[in-house]
Amino acid sequence: MKTLVITLAVLFAALLVTASFFDLRIAEYIYNPQSAFAKFFAAAGMMPQSVLQILSPAMILAALFELRRTVKPAVLTAATAALISVTAAYLYGSVSGIGHETGISTAILAVISCFLIFVFFLAALPFARKKPKELLITALIGFIAFNAGHLILQTLKTVWGRQRFYAMDDPAARFTKWYLPQAKAVSDKFKSFPSGHSFAAMCAVWFALWYNFIDGLKKYTGVILTAALLFGFTVMAARMVYGRHF
Repeated sequence: MKTLVITLAVLFAALLVTASFFDLRIAEYIYNPQSAFAKFFAAAGMMPQSVLQILSPAMILAALFELRRTVKPAVLTAATAALISVTAAYLYGSVSGIGHETGISTAILAVISCFLIFVFFLAALPFARKKPKELLITALIGFIAFNAGHLILQTLKTVWGRQRFYAMDDPAARFTKWYLPQAKAVSDKFKSFPSGHSFAAMCAVWFALWYNFIDGLKKYTGVILTAALLFGFTVMAARMVYGRHF
């Protein structure tokens, strides 16, 4: 694990330096909006976030249900209400966006989402009976990371206002450095920094924590973490090819 952390730190530093000096040149070289690779990962990259968004509240509910006899009713009620409120707010935003892109009714998507949460709640109950606290902690890590991360991400996108490469009619004149905030984003074309797809893809790292409540999974944690990181980096590359990010 220590070697992996050091490797990622060195890679991050190298990418940061590269992005600070050569990101426009790289974007001009690799840009290909017709790339099947880019189009595929534009869709696939959002999957880990979507799964986390559904699974984590279902797992929390299962853990709370199992712990209901050991938790004060007022605390249990408040926690459940907060969980439902936050989940409902983010799910509404997600299904609205999906509905806008696909033409599927928002109401139908909302019903499907609620049904999936219920199904995963039932699936999580056996794990909650064996290790309720471990399940709750793992689910809370994912739930908080997604909701807090998503809020920070959208705030930065709005205030940074960096134009996407594909939307630039004159890249040499309109290009801005990633570390220089621009005006408030007036549309999605000005939300190039930071990358929502990269955040969504890296949500897959959460699955490496499942050894906390699934016996026998710990020995595969390194494999799961490596696969999650490789998937995340692949999505990042695809988004640059697609001209959405640098």
